Amino acid sequence: MALAGACGDNSPVRRSGLLFAAGCVLLGFLAAVALRARPPSPEARLPDRYRLAALIERQQTTTAGLRREVIDLRARVDALVGEAGSREAGATSRTDALDKATLAAGLVPLRGAGVRVTLDDSLLDEAPTGNVNDLVIHSQDVQAAVNALWRSGAEALAINGQRLVGTSAVLCVGNTLLLNGTVHSPPYVISAVGAQKDRFDTDPLVRRLREDADAFGIRFSVTRVDTLDVPAYRGSTAFRYAKPAA
Repeated sequence: MALAGACGDNSPVRRSGLLFAAGCVLLGFLAAVALRARPPSPEARLPDRYRLAALIERQQTTTAGLRREVIDLRARVDALVGEAGSREAGATSRTDALDKATLAAGLVPLRGAGVRVTLDDSLLDEAPTGNVNDLVIHSQDVQAAVNALWRSGAEALAINGQRLVGTSAVLCVGNTLLLNGTVHSPPYVISAVGAQKDRFDTDPLVRRLREDADAFGIRFSVTRVDTLDVPAYRGSTAFRYAKPAA
């Protein structure tokens, strides 16, 4: 009888243990439900283009800091080159060669007569084709103007104050342009030192741009300027190449 009583024990201590265990299980279940029901990050609900724009804005802050560091380092290099040039025999020819190389690379500002081209979105509310994309400036429009300016004799180019060099690319990000790591919105002002207006006007790419401007109200102007200032390139000059995966 004593053994039977022990096996069927319903003492308060055992009931409390069972209640405690059940409470722990319930709390764990509620915690799991709360974690699964937690709303996602607000940024995750944004369209891809807005998340990309936010990423570009964050990277621009980093790029601006690096650009300031590059400017400081170049100033130090120029000072060291000047000191070395004053001490070494025959430094004049080497300094001249270095000056020509930096000029060709776009690392020094340039001033002179040339052509200024302005491209801006249309003022029309509706496109004749029904496609709203025909009313805005695209990267290929800017690239066409840039190519025509090079062909017309330009020695240096800048878009909205950004110097174009051999590694620069005109990239479309939504309705903006990405130039040397900076984002720009229309109007796009292209300054070209050395470009000839008559050669630019007769370029086939320019004729096509004028046709689109007339058809869709795109604002496209070309002006010859006696004195244009094109700033020096302030981005990275290190070349990087894609490599095949292992």
